Amino acid sequence: METLEAKNRRIIMQEKSPEILRALSLQLSAEVERLRGVINEIEAEKAQRAQTQLNIEEQVKILKRKLFGRKSESRNKSDERKTQEDAHLFSQAAFPLPDEEKDQKEKRQSLPGVQIVHELSLIDLKNESELRGIENPSGDQWEEMRGSFDKLTTIQIIERSYERQEHLKKKYRLKDEFNPDRDEKDVIVTAPGPAALLPGMNYDTDFVASVVADKFISHMPLDRQRKEMESLGLAGMRTSTLSRHCALSAASFEEMAERIKSELLGTGGSVALHLDETPWKIQNKDERDGYMWVISNRLGSYYFFKPTRAGEVIKEALTGYAGRVLTDGYAGYNILEEAGIEQAFCWSHGRRNFLPVEEGDPGVKEILDNIDHLFAIEREAKTFDELRELRNEKSRLIIAEIHRQLLGEYPKSRPKGQKRKAIEFLMKRWKGFTLFLDDIRIPLSNNEAERTIRPATIGRKNYHGSGNHTGAETAATHFTIVESCKKNDLDPRQFIQMSLRRIAAGLPVMTPLEYAKHLRAAPIP
Repeated sequence: METLEAKNRRIIMQEKSPEILRALSLQLSAEVERLRGVINEIEAEKAQRAQTQLNIEEQVKILKRKLFGRKSESRNKSDERKTQEDAHLFSQAAFPLPDEEKDQKEKRQSLPGVQIVHELSLIDLKNESELRGIENPSGDQWEEMRGSFDKLTTIQIIERSYERQEHLKKKYRLKDEFNPDRDEKDVIVTAPGPAALLPGMNYDTDFVASVVADKFISHMPLDRQRKEMESLGLAGMRTSTLSRHCALSAASFEEMAERIKSELLGTGGSVALHLDETPWKIQNKDERDGYMWVISNRLGSYYFFKPTRAGEVIKEALTGYAGRVLTDGYAGYNILEEAGIEQAFCWSHGRRNFLPVEEGDPGVKEILDNIDHLFAIEREAKTFDELRELRNEKSRLIIAEIHRQLLGEYPKSRPKGQKRKAIEFLMKRWKGFTLFLDDIRIPLSNNEAERTIRPATIGRKNYHGSGNHTGAETAATHFTIVESCKKNDLDPRQFIQMSLRRIAAGLPVMTPLEYAKHLRAAPIP
């Protein structure tokens, strides 16, 4: 049976009247236009849903990263251009970190050691003869192979212990025949006791140094130290007492910390400064939380606490500085322009903004490839002269290509999307991002400050910040000493112990940089 649609098609095909065919044609064209509009509406709706889905997925990725963090900023290891060797993005490109494995091996070899000789007794040797079926077994059947040993090296642990010392300070009275005032008073002198940070203090400087080192090097909370002391026989110690020891140590080191800051600000002509800040919790409800700020470079680190993140803080701290700084792009640092301090920006921070949207976006992938290439070029240099040449010959071309890519990808990015934000982050700061091309003192990344601020973040997690603002300033002073020691390849525990001994004895002390220079200048015995 013929369908209605087939019947209508047959009638139209048989129609010969021009007027009717024209009317049918116009009607058909109108229907086609209507259907095309319906299709466009459906496609627009589908595109809107897809965009909404992408936005949701993008936000979920960012939220997950905020909640759980990112294990690494490395990219897909299957891509040859993103090997770990080519993109050491967590090291400061111009100033590579030392070989940690080699350093650890050298430190183990530098441990104080003793030599212990093990030997067999005559009874042991007799038993060996019996085991081998030798007639009339005896220890005399064996002779020593002089100078021949099997060597084995072991590491022995010697537990920390506490000892109560009673100091008897002898008194001396001036003999009567030598005392013109013998009828009125005796002249008595007393032998000096052990040097201490405060007169009559019941804890020596080594004890104070140990408490400080355990907290600000090993990040061990004072209450945990108290419990360990009790387990080793030192009962009755109070956390408040240990806290006072830390405050006393910080007061002793304040002058040194300010000298470290002066050393850093005085390097404007040779080494750029790295700036960073991290939140710092204050447990006292009557005082507000704040921020631990850090100023650092290869020569040292200076920490200070302020209850605000306002840019005025860092502007005041850098008073008198005439060099350039490297930052992560935080807007608060823009105030430095008022002080004539030029700001360079960290390519690691610029790079990481693209990572959440790399998957499935070839344009973003190409941008990241070129940024990784910049870091690979930096790693080729063995000297600053080589680095200057590489930047002029290779890095400038890569920078020009990245700029072209950013301009090309911008129209393809969604307003307020992560890709758009990443592109704008670079473009709005382009002058600062390219400053390294003309200044060999500026590395590609601010990871110097990132590494420096990390001990403070670990300490914040372990002992939840400080009890009050004074405690935060105490922490800042000790972080300054500890991290400056690390920058100058000094053992911070030994340096703190040595310096507190000298301070207690009224002797002058050197900053870690000064002491490192002193050691290097000393003749080799």
